[in-house]
Amino acid sequence: MECLTFWLRRCLLLSLVLASSVASAEPLRQVFLVQNSGWMEPFYSDPSSPFKSMVTQLVGTAAGRAEVVIGGFNQADSQHPSPEWIYRGPANHAALPNYVNGLKLERKASGAYADTDFKEALLASITTGLEGREGIVWIITNNKNSPNNSSETQAKNREFYDLLHSEAAITRIAAFPQKMPVKGPNYEANGLMIYALAYGQKAGVALEQVLNQPALASLLKDDRVRLKPLTQAAVRFIPTGVEDTQDVSAELAPDQQTVILNINVDSSPKTAVLLGKFENQFNPYQIHDAKIGMTLDMPGEALNSNISLDRLTDLEPGARSDELKISLQLPPLPSQWSSDVIFSSGYQRAGSISINLSEQQLRISQGFIARMNELFPGDALPDVFIPSGEATTSETRLPVVLKISYPLGPVLMLLGLFILLLIGALLAALLIAGKKTLTVIVEGVPQSYPLKPFSSAGVYDSNQNRVATLKRALFGARLENIQPDTAVRLK
Repeated sequence: MECLTFWLRRCLLLSLVLASSVASAEPLRQVFLVQNSGWMEPFYSDPSSPFKSMVTQLVGTAAGRAEVVIGGFNQADSQHPSPEWIYRGPANHAALPNYVNGLKLERKASGAYADTDFKEALLASITTGLEGREGIVWIITNNKNSPNNSSETQAKNREFYDLLHSEAAITRIAAFPQKMPVKGPNYEANGLMIYALAYGQKAGVALEQVLNQPALASLLKDDRVRLKPLTQAAVRFIPTGVEDTQDVSAELAPDQQTVILNINVDSSPKTAVLLGKFENQFNPYQIHDAKIGMTLDMPGEALNSNISLDRLTDLEPGARSDELKISLQLPPLPSQWSSDVIFSSGYQRAGSISINLSEQQLRISQGFIARMNELFPGDALPDVFIPSGEATTSETRLPVVLKISYPLGPVLMLLGLFILLLIGALLAALLIAGKKTLTVIVEGVPQSYPLKPFSSAGVYDSNQNRVATLKRALFGARLENIQPDTAVRLK
């Protein structure tokens, strides 16, 4: 195991160096390992087996147009390698089904069917298939890992599965139990298992996106199970209402994760009390027991919060807890007259609710065990499904958005005043810009003076003597400085 750990970490370090020269938009490569050892005989020999067709569909659905590498794996010997790579290229290549259909059962040099070595196949998929870079590895198998048909198989399996759980380079593992009854000359089987492993942090994010594709869920009809990580996103909060506050409502965003609080600022609420339930997201694990802690994080704010439920007990995967209350102290809300509100289409605050489970005890669901017994009768449950001893705590961050609604009355009043001021300004501009012709009678002779508002002009008699000054205001005019004994008047 130490050797494999060394190689995994060395390859991951190499991937970080190579990533700097690869465009970030380039999709990660995916490797598909298809078991073709003796235990897989009925999947290959049954004339009605949908096995190869399913593999072809899985490649196209999971990878789209990205580059894939496909190989059959068993256990290498002097006669053949394992994995034996049969295809490398785009997942949507028209000839890809021909390569998958070319897969066949492998035999040892003795003529017996080949054994299986998962560790050998995984190491080769990372070092050769992924070329040491981050990526996703799919394993299509009947769950029988039997290197050299050894009596130490159980110990070897446990060592390999412990590595998957403890090695940080393997960031995410999901599994899909698939019902597929087949019968061959020597063996028969009820189903198989499809594993998806993410190698590297970026691959963990990419794998989650792949797993969330509706087309993949449609192809792999059974719900996926999460084997790793078991320290993140343990529960989902389902709001059912808000207690005793008509001016606050709660809902889930379309992503089914973000909690939206709609707040009417008229009531100036200081605390919102959310009603809801926790849903166990750790399929196939029952949360047997866990202590609950919670904090509300709003950037720049130190806010209090508390939860009415202290512990989760015996919560089955997909099941929901009893109704609980989450009290959230709301941050100070901005004034309606602040620029953040007036000059925007609305006001929002974003943060998160952090749900922390400590003293976490996980158990494999009895329903899942029964399902595995149906698919793999007589086989022990693979150790890979035993939850890691390190999964004693988990954190779930639930995004929360405060949507603030303000009354429209003051806004409409402000808008009306603004419109009135604008009209007044326009009228004043028109008046100021226009000239008006005024008539002054000087000693019986009329004289015309075109003037703008707030302007003036000198008035002269027939001998060009200044006899008065004409001044225009905004709404009228007057004569000033009239010389004595001069007949001057406005008409």
